[in-house]
Amino acid sequence: MKIRCIHVGVGGRGVWPVKLSASRQDFESVAFVDVKPENIAAARALNPKITEAQCFTRMEDALAKVEADAVVVITPPHLHHAQCLAAIRAGKHVFVEKPLTMSLAESREVVAEADKRGVKLCVGQNALYNGGNATFARLVAERKYGRAANGLMIKFGWRPKVHHSGGVHHSYLWERGVHDFDTMRAIFGEEVKRVSAMSFNPPWSPYQHGSGMHAWLEFESGATCAYSCSFAVYGPEMGLRVDCEQASLVELNKEKKLAIWKPNVKEAEIIGWDANPQPEAILLDGWLRYIKDGVEPRFGGHENLKTLALIEALGVSADEGRVVEVGKL
Repeated sequence: MKIRCIHVGVGGRGVWPVKLSASRQDFESVAFVDVKPENIAAARALNPKITEAQCFTRMEDALAKVEADAVVVITPPHLHHAQCLAAIRAGKHVFVEKPLTMSLAESREVVAEADKRGVKLCVGQNALYNGGNATFARLVAERKYGRAANGLMIKFGWRPKVHHSGGVHHSYLWERGVHDFDTMRAIFGEEVKRVSAMSFNPPWSPYQHGSGMHAWLEFESGATCAYSCSFAVYGPEMGLRVDCEQASLVELNKEKKLAIWKPNVKEAEIIGWDANPQPEAILLDGWLRYIKDGVEPRFGGHENLKTLALIEALGVSADEGRVVEVGKL
């Protein structure tokens, strides 16, 4: 079974689906849509089979003129809601770059419409399949060191361009936090019960709001995780640790390894990250299986609503200065 795809947005993050589809036998690119001619030209260089007649500046024209099974939406986030709905209402399966939309309400509408039309919707939440995150998730799921009790995630650095997030309320939360918190859900293997958060924006930040956040999460089991991030500070610092009953797992990001600290030892056991397939290949494989067999992957639309509920709860907590119950949104 070969899935014929219209690619909407073929610059930036839109390059990887074009490149990967051209190298596979189960996906076929049948149209490119982009408002920038240079992006179309670069995409055609990656897949010379696409003719000028298969290139468009409007998604509506591609849907009307090209036979396709699916649409890959890699455009600025504020466009996702309308574009996903248009593709779904045309009877096409949809793969969309994260975030699914810019609000939980809009995302619920998109997921409901996909269910109504019988098409399969997936979201580009690739970060949880990176080697380090996948290794944490596996070790916690196996309970090799007992149950996870608490964790800490730190993400600091300078992002040179504001991209599409410059004017977004809680810019970090919706740009990168959507990856971070989806990853936390995957690593702990359970849902978040309640959250508390504070959003901040340094005076020198090029973002209008919320280029950083401090947060606390409580999972259903009672496990907790602290979180601190910003992409408007100088000097990178990234780290993740998960403390389990019998050991603490600490990320060694530069070395692509994990340190396993056990009780009463002077040196940690060092292990390498799991050798996973390319995260983007995992996404396409999961979407294909969803289309063919109806098996929804971890990054399917229904599952992604849980991540977006968490993102929205964190924003509400920061705005209103209170603890928020995630399930009550």
